[in-house]
Amino acid sequence: RNRSFESELTRIDTSAVTRISILPRNNGEMVNLIKKNKQWYVGQGQHEYNADPSAIKSMLTTLSSMRATRIASNSKDQWKTYEVDDTSATHILVNEGKKLTGDLYLGKFSYQQPKNRNPYNYQQQVKMTSYVRKGGDKKVYAVDGMIAMTFNREASDFRNRALIRSDIRKWDHLVVKNPAGSFEFSKINDRWMIDGESADSATVTAYLTSLAWLNSSAFIDGSMLTSQTPSHSLTIDGENMGAPIKINAFPADTTIHYAITSSLNEGSYFSGNENGLFDKIFKQKDYFLSAKESTSGIE
Repeated sequence: RNRSFESELTRIDTSAVTRISILPRNNGEMVNLIKKNKQWYVGQGQHEYNADPSAIKSMLTTLSSMRATRIASNSKDQWKTYEVDDTSATHILVNEGKKLTGDLYLGKFSYQQPKNRNPYNYQQQVKMTSYVRKGGDKKVYAVDGMIAMTFNREASDFRNRALIRSDIRKWDHLVVKNPAGSFEFSKINDRWMIDGESADSATVTAYLTSLAWLNSSAFIDGSMLTSQTPSHSLTIDGENMGAPIKINAFPADTTIHYAITSSLNEGSYFSGNENGLFDKIFKQKDYFLSAKESTSGIE
């Protein structure tokens, strides 16, 4: 009962991992995360899509830092109780090239309220425990935290949701194109102008701020496009921001109206109709100028 045990459940080099395969619990569909040329992709059907770097980082950190606090069971008969059997568990396989360096079955978790809990002490945390089995080992280990929640997800949950990731302080030139023509934002002496006209500062700032960290989880298939030529585009550029960011909107079916793409997330299409994504990105020129006119009496 008092024998020491190996607390380290995996020994992986996070920089060398090239593949993470996840078989969700209850025989869900296998999720394959593949690293190619330093870029992570999600395998979904016959396609591969950009993976969310933060999700990959979180998984690798969890795997490399996972430590057992105790042995919960030495018996195979207890696998089902702790949900680490082949059917109930989330099965994780980690490869570094052709070498399998991680083989884990993530089971259920439990939580325990702290003893003598003080309702006025918000630092007292509920203790969460997950149960884990290593492939080829009959033991069940107790590990701190809700480990399975990080992994037991569908393939689409691991996809990169980013359209724009940029510091607006570096932006100094934007071009919006639509069927009616185009207009340009230019920052001159820290003041935004539109086609040479002074724009409403508060309105422009709110607009740009809403774009700086733009996400969407409304993934769609490219087959929903009704044209391969974009009807609208937004180009964001700046002297110190590197490559320009380009957002395109393609005509699509009557359900989503427009499919949105981003140069930062090539190969992914997002529904323009979901959460008003199209309307958030593609404003009319009058939107920025009329706001200035409406406040001119106050000025």
